[in-house]
Amino acid sequence: MAEEYSREAVFEILGQEVPDKEMQRAESYADRKLERATEMQPEDTATYRSGWYRVLLVADLVKQLAFQDFTLALCELRNYEPKGGIQTNANT
Repeated sequence: MAEEYSREAVFEILGQEVPDKEMQRAESYADRKLERATEMQPEDTATYRSGWYRVLLVADLVKQLAFQDFTLALCELRNYEPKGGIQTNANT
């Protein structure tokens, strides 16, 4: 695992590139989490400040935030669902 943080390392873990806006969001969130973790467990600061740890955290957050966005989009769709629900082959 790389000692330095790089987006390319994140893309390698994810198996694909991620749009800049989504990466910035995940990196910002990761930085907040790392700051808080360092405050709560100062004895592990070396781990939290290592590039490989941030690579893993950002990759995980990209997936988590994508799932969160997907779930919220489904909830929004549900607000527009016709009375009686959406009819599918499974309902017949």
